[in-house]
Amino acid sequence: MIEQLLKTLVSQGQQHVIQNPEIPNEYNQQVLGEAGNSIMSGLQGMLANGGLSQIMHLFSGGGAAQQGQAGGISSMLSNPMVMNIIQSFTGKLTQQFNLNPAVAQQVGNSLIPEVLQRFTQQVNDPNDKSVDINSVIQSLTGGQASGTNFNDLASKFSNMGGDTDGDGDTDLQDIIASVSGAARTNQQAGSGNGIMDMLSGLLK
Repeated sequence: MIEQLLKTLVSQGQQHVIQNPEIPNEYNQQVLGEAGNSIMSGLQGMLANGGLSQIMHLFSGGGAAQQGQAGGISSMLSNPMVMNIIQSFTGKLTQQFNLNPAVAQQVGNSLIPEVLQRFTQQVNDPNDKSVDINSVIQSLTGGQASGTNFNDLASKFSNMGGDTDGDGDTDLQDIIASVSGAARTNQQAGSGNGIMDMLSGLLK
C-alpha cells in the first residue's frame, strides 16, 4: 500500500510542492515525506481508536471514487478524518519549514485531498491489482489483520456513512476490536515504514 500511496503523492506533489515557488527546493522531499507520514499516521491512528468504519467508508469510495475530480475533492474536504490529516500536515509545514501559515494551509488543502481521492480511485479500480482495501488494512496493522476479506466487508460501508445495522453486528464488532488492537501494536512499534527512503527512490 505504502509504495502505491507514495507514487500518487509524488504525482500530485509535482504541482503543489515541487513546482511551488513558495517551497524551497531543498525542502521538496521532506515536505512530501511529511505529507506521507501525516496520511499514514492519521489513518493508523483512526484505525487504532476503533475507526474501522471510517476507514472502510473512505476507501470504499464514500461517494468520492465514483465522482469527478471536483466532487471527489469536495467529499474529501468534508471528511473529519481527512481534515485532521490536513491540520497535522499544515502544522508541520509551519513549524518545521517555517512556511507562511496561509501557504501551508493552501498546500495542505490541495495536496492531501487530491492524493487520497486518487488513491481511493486506485483502491476501487478492479483493473488495478497493485492495491485494494485488504492491502490497505494489512499495511495499517502491520500485516496482523489476516483472516478477514475486507473487500467483502467494504460493501457495508459504501452507503449511509458506514451503517452496519443487521445480522453481522456482533461479528463486525469483533473485527473492529481485532484490527484496532493490531493497529495500536503497529503504531506503538513505530513500524518504520521507510517513507523517506522510498520517496528518495521515486524522486530520482
